[in-house]
Amino acid sequence: MKKFLALFTVAAMLFACEEPVPETTLSLDNAADATLNLSTDAVSKVVTFSTYAAWTAAADVEWITVTPAEGVAGTALELTIAVAENEAYEGRAGKVTITAAEKSVEIAVAQGQVDEMNVGDLEVLYVNYAGGEVELPVNHNIAYTVTSDADWAVVGGTRAMATTKTIINVAMNTTGAERTATLLIEADGFEEEVYLTQSGKAFSTTMIDVFGAQLNATSFTSGGASGAAMVSIAVLGDKIVVCSGNGEAPKLLNKTTGEVVGTLNTGDFVPYYVENDDAGNLVMCNRNYLVDGAWTVPFAVYYMTSETATPVKLIEGAKYGAIGAAFDVRGDVTGNALLLAAHEGLPGISMGNSVEVWTITDGVAGESAWNTVTGMTPLWGEEAWNCTPHNFPAFALLGDTIEAGALYGFYDNNNLHLMDGTYASTVVVPAMYDWQRSLAAIDVHNVNGAPVAVITGGDLGPSYGSNTTIYVLDVATQTAVATLSTFNQATDWVLDEVTAWYTWWDAGNATADVCFETIEGGIVLYYIDNNHNSIEGLVVAM
Repeated sequence: MKKFLALFTVAAMLFACEEPVPETTLSLDNAADATLNLSTDAVSKVVTFSTYAAWTAAADVEWITVTPAEGVAGTALELTIAVAENEAYEGRAGKVTITAAEKSVEIAVAQGQVDEMNVGDLEVLYVNYAGGEVELPVNHNIAYTVTSDADWAVVGGTRAMATTKTIINVAMNTTGAERTATLLIEADGFEEEVYLTQSGKAFSTTMIDVFGAQLNATSFTSGGASGAAMVSIAVLGDKIVVCSGNGEAPKLLNKTTGEVVGTLNTGDFVPYYVENDDAGNLVMCNRNYLVDGAWTVPFAVYYMTSETATPVKLIEGAKYGAIGAAFDVRGDVTGNALLLAAHEGLPGISMGNSVEVWTITDGVAGESAWNTVTGMTPLWGEEAWNCTPHNFPAFALLGDTIEAGALYGFYDNNNLHLMDGTYASTVVVPAMYDWQRSLAAIDVHNVNGAPVAVITGGDLGPSYGSNTTIYVLDVATQTAVATLSTFNQATDWVLDEVTAWYTWWDAGNATADVCFETIEGGIVLYYIDNNHNSIEGLVVAM
């Protein structure tokens, strides 16, 4: 027993003398090295760590390399972590894992993006006269700012998309001329310029684009009679209606581009002239002529409330003479309105200085009344509106009752006349154009509660070939509140330099039509040259 105890004691003493096996440890010498944020360049970073076991190191992405990849236990061990150049516009991330026995340490590696801010190939943003919100697309991965050098183009917010789109709030252009603002896009180390160009016109197009031909070579025919087509223009919803005056169906134009977008379906009715009432309805009439002592088809007036509506007959038959392409309407033809039509001006043949008036109540036209307009300047020894069946007086009612009177001008007379409620005529603006030009078209609507008239002239004869001013008149004071001096008639509205003199039923006259609608801050004129090929929209501040 004593011998056994002695042996046990010796073994215990030997066991107590062996060094204990150390626990495996692994740690970074600098805790901050657990996250590495590196630049876009090809760079490397040395980190140190300590472990009491053999170790390995590896990256989880190919753009990170580690050196060395393995080693033995030790302290302040060095590991070089290298990244390839990042050529992308996005940042990227990976990790390096150091493993020793059952322990591991992860080092997060983030590499920055290539900074970029650009607008691609964009150089100019185009905006129509109406203005509104415009999106400026900016490709970027850094913060940027946009500034504008014009107070009518205001930088707004942004919309989150794949490419950020900055909103530019563009005011309506009522200058009548094209204008340009410079948008400056800036970011740290980057700068771009984009020009914002806004048109001064609603649109500009040509007769050829609309009808396929210039209308100075286009004639109408009616019951064996013929003459130069009298083109007219009106508004219907978001479209412009252009009536050729030769029996073709009216064309529909996009109000902001002038592009032909369709043909107006008027059913069996053939309009030769179009107007607007104050409610925006399209009002149309046909035309009739004296042929072999008899008048052709009865004078008729229809209206349409939209481009898809069925035409509604309003008037059929003029009691007191031939009428065609010479009428105006105020009020709402679907409710209460007044319609005034001028008879043909054939001295000694028809009642050229007389008018026929219809009062419309609840959408129904009553019996017409006839009156002679007095106080007109004699034409060739007689009072008359005009001297040929296809040159009708330019006139427009000032209100929805005859007591409000009407403005008018007539062939070979350059004065603006006012017909009062008794049908007596006086000159209110003398010599609006020189003697070579007549008033061709007048349109009247209320703007800011008061009637405003838009007036343009037309030229006749070989010596009358030049351009005419469009006037905007305050009817209450009968003075011009805006003459379109910025309107370049040589380029914006071109009349033939030489207009062919007419023969009896066949003429090439350069009369024009104009209409307008009110917008916030002004009006938009839509006008047409009957002899050449210009159809345009123009914005005027009021």
